[in-house]
Amino acid sequence: MGGGSFGELLRACRLAAGWTQDELADLSGVSAHSISVLEAGRRQPRLSSVSRLADALSLDQRRREQLLAAARTVSAPPRAAVAAEAGRPRPGAPCQLPYDTRLFTGRARELDQLLALARSAPAGSSSGMVVISAIDGMGGVGKSALAIRAGHRVRAQFPDGQLFVDLHGHTAGIAPVTPADALDWLLRSLGVAPQQIPEELSTRAALYRERLADTRTLIVLDNAASSAQVRPLLPGTPGCLVLITSRKRLTGLDDAHSLAVDVLPDADAVALLREGAGPGRVPAGHPAADELVRLCGHLPLAIRIAAARLRHHRGLRPEDLVARLRDEHQRLSHLTDEDRSLTAVFATSFASLAPDEQDLLRLLGRFPGYDVDACAVAALAGADRRTAERLLESLLHHNLLIQRTPGRYLFHDLVGLYARSKAGELTGERDLDAPLRRLAGYYQHAAARANEHLARRTRPGRRPEPAAPPALPALADRAEALAWMRGDHRNLLSLLGHPALADVPGFTVSISADLAAFLLLEGHWSQAAALHGSAVTAAATGDRRGEADALCDLGRVRHATGDYRGAAELYERALAIHQELNDRHGEANDLHELGRIRLLTGDIPEAAWLHERALMAFRALGDRLGEARALCDLGRARHSSGDSPAAIELTSQVLALYRSMGDRRGEAAALHDLAYILDETGDRDGAGKFYQEALTIYEDLNSVQGVANTLRGLGRVRHAVGDHTVAAELHQRSLDACREVGSRHGEADSLLGLGRARDALGDSRDAVALFQQALALYHEIGSRLGETRALLDLGALTERRADPRSALTLHQQALALARDTRRLLDEAHALEGAARCALALGDRAAALTGLEDAVALYRRLGSAATAEAAALLSALRAEPARPGAGRGARPHGATDPGTRS
Repeated sequence: MGGGSFGELLRACRLAAGWTQDELADLSGVSAHSISVLEAGRRQPRLSSVSRLADALSLDQRRREQLLAAARTVSAPPRAAVAAEAGRPRPGAPCQLPYDTRLFTGRARELDQLLALARSAPAGSSSGMVVISAIDGMGGVGKSALAIRAGHRVRAQFPDGQLFVDLHGHTAGIAPVTPADALDWLLRSLGVAPQQIPEELSTRAALYRERLADTRTLIVLDNAASSAQVRPLLPGTPGCLVLITSRKRLTGLDDAHSLAVDVLPDADAVALLREGAGPGRVPAGHPAADELVRLCGHLPLAIRIAAARLRHHRGLRPEDLVARLRDEHQRLSHLTDEDRSLTAVFATSFASLAPDEQDLLRLLGRFPGYDVDACAVAALAGADRRTAERLLESLLHHNLLIQRTPGRYLFHDLVGLYARSKAGELTGERDLDAPLRRLAGYYQHAAARANEHLARRTRPGRRPEPAAPPALPALADRAEALAWMRGDHRNLLSLLGHPALADVPGFTVSISADLAAFLLLEGHWSQAAALHGSAVTAAATGDRRGEADALCDLGRVRHATGDYRGAAELYERALAIHQELNDRHGEANDLHELGRIRLLTGDIPEAAWLHERALMAFRALGDRLGEARALCDLGRARHSSGDSPAAIELTSQVLALYRSMGDRRGEAAALHDLAYILDETGDRDGAGKFYQEALTIYEDLNSVQGVANTLRGLGRVRHAVGDHTVAAELHQRSLDACREVGSRHGEADSLLGLGRARDALGDSRDAVALFQQALALYHEIGSRLGETRALLDLGALTERRADPRSALTLHQQALALARDTRRLLDEAHALEGAARCALALGDRAAALTGLEDAVALYRRLGSAATAEAAALLSALRAEPARPGAGRGARPHGATDPGTRS
């Protein structure tokens, strides 16, 4: 069977399962690009990949063996076909290589070695591992330039993308990037949504290796600190090429090809100088050229800076620059130490700058963050944006700044160290802390504007902002706001606690409020908790409103991570302060958030009362977003108490409100809630339609939590109509996503749904284990509604396993919880289950009473479960000698509504 036959068989199996290539990629861990290539017969399949595909497709043994047999007989495609395929980059593949500077000379031997390694990458190393080159050498020797030049030369051989990350292994003032943070960046670059990235390092590394499996991707890991730092960042299968640069030789990477980079030989160093200085500035054979490159230590970075001075200052002759570098005492004292080796070169370059350029270099030396844009620099310098851009471009052309992303600037490691040594010499500022205070004011303004597009709560009555900065970024919509926050939120966090800002009123509280929505949305929950905790402390000295807002924000983080008790305590503290201040808006927000927690922990009457109060307050304030949110959760409370018609009416109002506001995230949440209610009342077609509409929106918004919740809803619908295999797959996908984003309630709901599907497929042992895991997790996070559902499912399954006495105990526990939380539908299910158990145990009277009560409740609620329970009751009355009749009926309840988006 040829390659085409294998591809056709794989495609037929995929289509039979009803999956797209992207969906099969998500399930199997084999990239969509690889699946496309395999189906087209353009690559010889690896058996490990075929096995993963077979598992994902749930193939029976016969079909699996057919697929594996076809894979074993596939011949490798012709080299010409491989070359043609390699020349076509995959649409959407990341290309992160920095600009390839024209100021690059020599390195022919080193480049040849790297190009040869690139050619061998598809087959892997001699041991079958991914091909790795570890490039080492002293600071400023040109390791990064070499890796970037090689990367651009071999781009066509790696059509699945080129990734680049600076690991800051030897960056003064910045700690090395942890493997976890580097994996976070790499996974996002590979298209993984932030909420899907696991917290645990080994799990994060495993997901990274899965995403790179069977791809041809180039990864450049720049400025590594150690083997331990980069080891988790290496792919696990051949096909990829990894280029690592480091000042240290990474001897711990046993499978790496080591490439030591030395200083430039004389001819190459002079050629670099002449090219960088520009036409005619250093004529061929100029007597000063050799001495100049020698004084620069033959280091490419030093030579480029010297050449830039000659290029931009026409009156400066090469011999003049040589004369300045001949001060051996100064030169040797700086060049003999690795960290200070370029200071003399930096000093001569600095001396050639205009006074305002010198001041900007000093100012940037005070900046405690990462890369910056022109708006932030304008605030720092107290200048307009055009002036800031001109100064930045000048420093960039002098090679004192680098630019890896258009519009954002950062120091090379050692230039930054030099700038920090000059930071105390500002000539235009009498108050050395004034620039950082201006920068803090800028970030307050910019973050507040970005937050307007991201926040899901209205928070009027904010403290007065500082004077408007000279330049602000264009933040016209949600996408621009997200992009700005992703680029600058680390800078905002780095300013917190800076001594220069100790007397800036409300800075921590302001930044906490404006980063709250972004950090929650992106899943940076540990950062958010630390930030909001600091804001609570900072505000406690006199800013009562700021303290209450920070308490509420901290409560939302606790809520997101499943700490419902902690969240409730924080909301109650915030509510007390807002009421004390007569802050109606803050009070409304607190009431609403507290109501959500009460619903999750099973106090439905209290939840409904809180949401009614919040709704009245939001309407009185004219806050339509707050009104929609309160209506939504009031509908959930009504449904939980058994009043589904009222819940449908309220949720329909919510949907109309969100649509009138053009709020797609809110629209998706309302569609999800409508689907949930219809599902529980037996309208599977209507539920499936609304779930699908919600899923489409959540996917457009890249909302991992929303997608996870909606997949779970679709899984319940498929289960209800008997499609248990698909239901299990949907619940498994939801479970994986919830675990990755840390949604513990979502995890418990997914465990419950997966357990039901496994039970229906005949795997009762696995189902029991899943139900018990869900029950334990519900109990741990304090969700009594969830506990009730888990007990009902365990009870029904225990019945069917012919243990009515144990099952009766479980149903009675569920009944007590359902009555305590006033969850009428769950009460009816528990009554029915207990009645079946009583019947099996010979207690006909208890069975009759329980079934009569259950049927009455079902009819009152309009539940589809009425017919089944009523039929059992009629049969029992007609034939009292039939103990066990109807045994094994399943509860029809779905998961807790409080976990929905």
